[in-house]
Amino acid sequence: MTLALALTAGIAVLFGWWYVRGLLSLRTHPQGRRAQRWRPWLLLVAVVITVLVTAPPLGELLEERLSTHMVQHMILIMVSAPLLALAAPGRPLLAGMPRALRARLVRVARRLPLGGLLTPHFAWAAHIALLWAWHMPAAYDAALRNELVHYAEHACFLGTAWLFWWHLATVTRHRLRGPVALLYVVAAVPPGAALGALLTFPDHPLYPLQAAHALAAGVNPLTDQRIGGIVMWVPLDLAYMALAVWLFLRWFRTLDREQRSEVLPVEPGPLPGDPSLTRGR
Repeated sequence: MTLALALTAGIAVLFGWWYVRGLLSLRTHPQGRRAQRWRPWLLLVAVVITVLVTAPPLGELLEERLSTHMVQHMILIMVSAPLLALAAPGRPLLAGMPRALRARLVRVARRLPLGGLLTPHFAWAAHIALLWAWHMPAAYDAALRNELVHYAEHACFLGTAWLFWWHLATVTRHRLRGPVALLYVVAAVPPGAALGALLTFPDHPLYPLQAAHALAAGVNPLTDQRIGGIVMWVPLDLAYMALAVWLFLRWFRTLDREQRSEVLPVEPGPLPGDPSLTRGR
């Protein structure tokens, strides 16, 4: 087992233990038990998918070609990250930590400007900026050469994508709704499309080391790169647009319900000439 993989496995086991401890402690409360019933299963699915696509042997196979490497990246961003956001593991994780560590984290969190880090502006900018930064040739090839750098790349993709999706899935006051949520998602489409186009249309391979891996596997590097660009371009944009349509329909239904609730039923009055009008005379 390599150092990076061993380090990742150790951190995962530690955090998993804290999560289980916190989950068991929260289940003593009836409301906590109801709220946590389905979220642990989402977390389990997210962890299993993430491990399958990043750890050997499947992770190594996916990284041999740029096209399959893009599939790996899209799974982290479009599958693992939203599942983690929906699973909301933060509260059980904190509850399961040792009391001294939890108190220290709370003190540190109060000193840091977390208000700015939890804004949708920062989440959107960090997600897009790191997506582009790690697909620049120097950073991309550096991740292929060094396993620790490669794991850092995956952590950046998963972390910033989780923060991006968190603003759409959280049950706190930070959740985006209505036209703001719609604009938030639609604004992520052009940068992803531009990056996909950048990989699709060049007349030469952009990543020398990845091209060498493709040649060793008997694949044309330029064709492989163009397929990778399409993999990043089409599924990412389709997923964002499908989500935007769903958000629009949900917002439209909310407006419809609010309008219906504002219209109060009016009792019909007597018609002109009704005999009841003259009974009292």
